[in-house]
Amino acid sequence: MSCCLDQLPIEIFHRIFNHLWAHEILYSFYTINDYLNNIITHYDNYLINFESIRKSHFDRVCRHIRPDQVISLVLSDATETPNQFKLFQSFFYIEQFTRLRALKLIDLNDDGSTFFFQLYQLQHLVSLEINVDIEFPLVRCTPPLERLIINIPSGVYFDIEPAIDLISFEQLRYLSISNISCMMLKRIFSQANQLKSLEISFQFLNTIDSALLADIHQGQVTTPALVSLSLNIVASIQVITRAHIERFLAPFHRLRQLELVVTIGADPPFADAYQWERFIVEYLPQLVTFNFKFSSLHINQNMLNRFRSSFWLNKRWFVACNLDGRCLFTVPHFAPTSMSNACAPVSSECTTLPVEEHIILYDRVTQLVYESDQWNLHYRYNHVKKLFLNDPYMQENIVDLSQVQSLYVNTSDWSLYMILTLLKEDMPSVNYLSLNCAYTNIDYQDFPNISLPQIQILCLPKYGQYLDNDRLHLTQFFPCVERLRVSINSKHQIPFLIDHFKNMLSGFFYFNSSEYDGNKRIRMTRQWLKEQTDRLRGSNRNNFICQIEDKFFFQVSIWIGDNDEVDHKGQRVVRRKPWWHQRFRWHSVK
Repeated sequence: MSCCLDQLPIEIFHRIFNHLWAHEILYSFYTINDYLNNIITHYDNYLINFESIRKSHFDRVCRHIRPDQVISLVLSDATETPNQFKLFQSFFYIEQFTRLRALKLIDLNDDGSTFFFQLYQLQHLVSLEINVDIEFPLVRCTPPLERLIINIPSGVYFDIEPAIDLISFEQLRYLSISNISCMMLKRIFSQANQLKSLEISFQFLNTIDSALLADIHQGQVTTPALVSLSLNIVASIQVITRAHIERFLAPFHRLRQLELVVTIGADPPFADAYQWERFIVEYLPQLVTFNFKFSSLHINQNMLNRFRSSFWLNKRWFVACNLDGRCLFTVPHFAPTSMSNACAPVSSECTTLPVEEHIILYDRVTQLVYESDQWNLHYRYNHVKKLFLNDPYMQENIVDLSQVQSLYVNTSDWSLYMILTLLKEDMPSVNYLSLNCAYTNIDYQDFPNISLPQIQILCLPKYGQYLDNDRLHLTQFFPCVERLRVSINSKHQIPFLIDHFKNMLSGFFYFNSSEYDGNKRIRMTRQWLKEQTDRLRGSNRNNFICQIEDKFFFQVSIWIGDNDEVDHKGQRVVRRKPWWHQRFRWHSVK
């Protein structure tokens, strides 16, 4: 096999590598032979994705790849990879990534002030994406970006404008952002003459805010020639009107894709099909795709019927209404992807979608909750990825169980035997399992041949409610768990679980808020955890990262390296910084 690979030209491997992450390339091809090693060493278009990565893969990438070989980088401080950003900075300085074009940052624990201050040195950086929950890092200056994405969880609001005030928008072509003011958007419009695609959301509390949006083009020399626009507005009742939206949209004559969401405060004219038809014909003649979702107390069946004209049907802009939720929306784009009751996703009487195409509505559902045994459906859910069992009954032929990847059991009426049997016989694709139910008093003799190696992520939200869980040997059923999320009632359960799940690579252990006494602060250190855990006491067991939160609540995130690695000659790998690190560091300091 090695001789055959030697005959392939370098260009073939480069084409293959262009579709793989860096850790996949190193894991799959490195040490096969000297020819491939030489190709890997000189390849200079690496895509690095450290989100949810094994620590051993993280270490391998940091040891074998030089920063100037990387064009795309993803860093994450999420619970599965705690303190990754700090560890990354122990290997590299960001200015060493001289060819970096795309950077994505997820939930950084560090404020990253030094890191972001050096971004201006990345002259090839054109794409920056930041996922943030609470605190937004200060982005002092960047090279001219073409793509900027700032993701903030829905319902979270804080001022991000000071943090992005120094970003250059001159070359920007794609922008996705929320929680900014209309004045900030006006400034972006004045600078971003190249902007083609915009995704933005606002929260309007008064009519002044909506008036600013409507008049945003006043005084502008030019208006961005947007091709795609997504606008999401959360407004108080009677704050935003259709006239405001029309004045904002009218200058975008080249718009081809429009998504418009108005939550809570949509006045009745928003749902007027005739007015939309008139406006689109006059101001948006190139519009190909129009998706909207309007929430209002005034939605009714008559409004839906006006969307049955030839203008809407010929363009295949189909509409549906939800009279219970008082919502009017386009389908299938805004059709529900999550179902939790025994009915169709959209009533056949409440949509302009042709009956023969209603199966599309079912195929969009990827999350299903069993809460009742009374089902009356004309079709089957064939693409469910997340399944919640909240009821002791489950009818057959409602869902294709073989497609389910995540299973959540939220009822004690399902015995562990029933759950394990269902997984083994009907659900081979499940790799994520959450047992939010009782699982004590297990007689392992009742399960002689049940083993589920496909379960790699295991969540036990009620583990901490039982004091004798150290007797539970769940690895008999789940021998290949790599990621564990568990509620605990004592810090001493953490080393037990780490040793119990020998293949675990990351763990998240926490006290439920109702069970944690803030007056009795729990003390735990990394050294204590190492001394109490057999897996972490070995000669090479400093290879783990631990993050402990113990001030207002108690939770521990741990990221563990694989067992001691060996090279292609069977020799143990000594973990050290890469050979080129000091050279780059010297140049950086100089």
